[in-house]
Amino acid sequence: IRYRVIEESQALPALVLGNTVVWKPAEDTPYCAVRFVEILHKAGVPRGVVNLVLGEGAVLSQALTEDPRVAAVSFTGSTEVGKKINAQCAPHLKRVCLELGGKNAILVMDDADLDLALEGILWAAFGTTGQRCTAASRLIVHEAVRDEVEKRLLDRIGGLKIGDGLAKGIQVGPVINRKRLERIHRYVGIGLKEDRARLLCGGKILRSGSLSNGFFYAPTVFTWVRPGMRIT
Repeated sequence: IRYRVIEESQALPALVLGNTVVWKPAEDTPYCAVRFVEILHKAGVPRGVVNLVLGEGAVLSQALTEDPRVAAVSFTGSTEVGKKINAQCAPHLKRVCLELGGKNAILVMDDADLDLALEGILWAAFGTTGQRCTAASRLIVHEAVRDEVEKRLLDRIGGLKIGDGLAKGIQVGPVINRKRLERIHRYVGIGLKEDRARLLCGGKILRSGSLSNGFFYAPTVFTWVRPGMRIT
């Protein structure tokens, strides 16, 4: 079976089950995929078992989903693209695994270790600038510890070091491109207009000093957000 994946985490289970893999990463971040495949080859994975394909998603995804040699397709990304991939696979009765539009939540109960919870929140929300499918975008806190968590969270966010993601000591790097930066800022604007939602911190593009040379956005938190709001 040949198996098409987007993330390296999905490639490994496919390999363990005896499949070969055709991996098409996001075109904005190809070098991570190149390095990962190089590491697999150095570790002894035979060439041809993991096959890396680089290029425009719209073109390659259709070629892979319609190729009769591809027996199963796994995709992580937007709901809109996932629908197209599902439709392309349907005529061939291919097996499809779709992970789409995640809005991961972290729950903090009243008996939680708040120091440990804060570490998890900061990494899940702002590590890798939140640019991964497992990033947390919602924080659900028990009312008994809400004020304490909010205070500690704002204190910790205020101390985050923002800059070149490859530089030592930097905790929050840039957004991948201008399009994504503008989309984030647009959703912050939507949040500011929604009933009751209140901006606690961030909400702005960072342009001072060395940050003017990249796509940097201030770590942002809204409170009093309810189900049904666009920003949730």
